[in-house]
Amino acid sequence: MSSQKETIKEFKKTHGKKIGIVIFLIAAVVIFLATFSPFYILQETELAVITQFGKVRTSATTAGLHFKVPAIDKVNILPKKIQEWDGEVKQFPTYDKRMILVDAIARWRINNPELFFESLTNTTNALLRLDDILDAASRQVVSQHQFESLVRDSNRINNLDSKTMALLMQQGISEEDLSHFPQLEVGRSVLASEMKKAVVTDLNNMGIEIVNFYIKKINYIDDNLKSVFDSMIAERKKIAQTYRSEGDNYREKKFGEIDKRTKEIMAEAQMKSKLIMGEADAKAASIYNNAYNKNASTRDFYEFMKKMEMYKKIPDTASLVISTDSEFFDLFKKYK
Repeated sequence: MSSQKETIKEFKKTHGKKIGIVIFLIAAVVIFLATFSPFYILQETELAVITQFGKVRTSATTAGLHFKVPAIDKVNILPKKIQEWDGEVKQFPTYDKRMILVDAIARWRINNPELFFESLTNTTNALLRLDDILDAASRQVVSQHQFESLVRDSNRINNLDSKTMALLMQQGISEEDLSHFPQLEVGRSVLASEMKKAVVTDLNNMGIEIVNFYIKKINYIDDNLKSVFDSMIAERKKIAQTYRSEGDNYREKKFGEIDKRTKEIMAEAQMKSKLIMGEADAKAASIYNNAYNKNASTRDFYEFMKKMEMYKKIPDTASLVISTDSEFFDLFKKYK
């Protein structure tokens, strides 16, 4: 065991310096190649601008292995992908003097790396410059058009068919309300084209291609929101009142139909009851006639019974003034 340790110590003394020198040489070669290599690799999503002492010498736009002058050329990497510019929400006036909040968005890419590097150097500076140019273009276009042009893209609401008009009227919207919508000469998509057209030249001079540029969101400023919400609430209440009125009319109509049908049923029932009672009375009279009309004694008994029924119907508190010749009084005379 001790002999092995002595062998290891002896090996370190003999070859330790050589191993350290080899490691140092490998590290030096790696650093040299990284610093002074004549080649560099460009990815699919990258562009490269080669500068010599701060001045642009050339550029590379295709992915792969590229050549450079070691220690003299500097490779500046730029993005090849489409970039996003999402501006801050800004307050702009429209042509009809309405103050609105505009949130614009744009997509851009580098189409001339050398010009881009000379003008802006990197994407951070590019975004700062885009803030100024695109915000100015947004303000210019918004201020030249009315509010309706910013929120609508066609005159479709002014050219509705009869079926759609009928559905809207059922929702409480009248023809007069629909007629108040102005005719558009330009719409939101046209404004997007105008905004893009307004910045194309300036951005091309910086090596930037604007892919699209449009308004993402529009809103009223806080001072106007309350009046807008109040208007929306009033419109909803108007529609709700229309529903209530339709419901009340429908209820009254149904109640009227019920009353009419009830009266018809009652009239029909009363008519049938009177017919039945008439038939019953006729049948009873026929039975009475057959029963009491057999001889003189039965007829006298029938008359007696009828008069007794009439006498019973006289109230106890009533006073009658009857002629002595009246047939109604003859029983009293016989009783006497």
